Amino acid sequence: MDEHGLIYRFLTHLMLLGATFFWGLNPMVMKIGLEELQPFPFNTLRLFFGVVIAFPFLLLSRTWKPVQKKDLPQFLIVSIFGFFLFQFCYSIGVAAASASVASIILGTLPINVALISRIFRIERLTRLKISGIIATFIGVVLIAAGRNSGFNMQGTYLWGVLLLEIAEIGYATFTVSIKPLTARYSSNQIVFIVMSISLILFALYSLPVYGVEVYRDIQPLTWGSAVFSGIFALILGNILWSTGIKRIGSTNTSVYGNLQPVFGVGAAILILHETLSALQIAGAAVILIGVALVNRKQQTGAGFSSVSRSEPASPDTD
Repeated sequence: MDEHGLIYRFLTHLMLLGATFFWGLNPMVMKIGLEELQPFPFNTLRLFFGVVIAFPFLLLSRTWKPVQKKDLPQFLIVSIFGFFLFQFCYSIGVAAASASVASIILGTLPINVALISRIFRIERLTRLKISGIIATFIGVVLIAAGRNSGFNMQGTYLWGVLLLEIAEIGYATFTVSIKPLTARYSSNQIVFIVMSISLILFALYSLPVYGVEVYRDIQPLTWGSAVFSGIFALILGNILWSTGIKRIGSTNTSVYGNLQPVFGVGAAILILHETLSALQIAGAAVILIGVALVNRKQQTGAGFSSVSRSEPASPDTD
């Protein structure tokens, strides 16, 4: 398929829209499962479902390649400091905070990608981006302080907000660090390897502490929550996201993180009947302003098929 064709570009952006839709719904779906299971056994279960489904995806795609020794450190960085860190903090954060707040925090991904890109010297921080980062930090503080329309800086809720922000830093590391690997390996292979490493790490802690007995007699809704989160949010979401990174680069792909709060907050309000306080709404607005500032120059100069100058799109071999 022509990389510069309209259909190719449309499908790329449609895939990223699908990924953010699944991820936007995921906090609400996880919240249902976390009512019965603790974060670690629940995350182990959904990662198990994800790996089980990812394996036949990989076989059918026929895109497996032997991993080169020089890529092993990169895979470990992506898996441990990116994906595992995200899953570790995300599951605890969702359990401690509301699904709507979790969705708002997930919208800070472009900010964290800009920071990680600067740390790795991939992209410079302009004044607009610095202003956006500051605005986003203020927005997160307002959300952390705004539970029940008042300042609540103690208890599990605050830790939930902090862990969710750390989780987004982890996923930003994943988004930036995965780019070199997409030039040599398929999205299916990358996602399978990364998820398998994360599953092993979770199982090494969860099984000795909670055992397999914790999974006996759990409710159908909990099973459904783990299956949806494992298949749609973990497998399909990350394969679509990784393919987007391969095609248009990590910075441009991260812009789609802006849509997660739209899907997530809407679902949490409609289905879980959650409400946002005045401070939380103000914090969400400030975060949106910050994200807009970070993406302003990029969106103005790039358009529908934008590709970061530092990250040319690679041919899709999936």
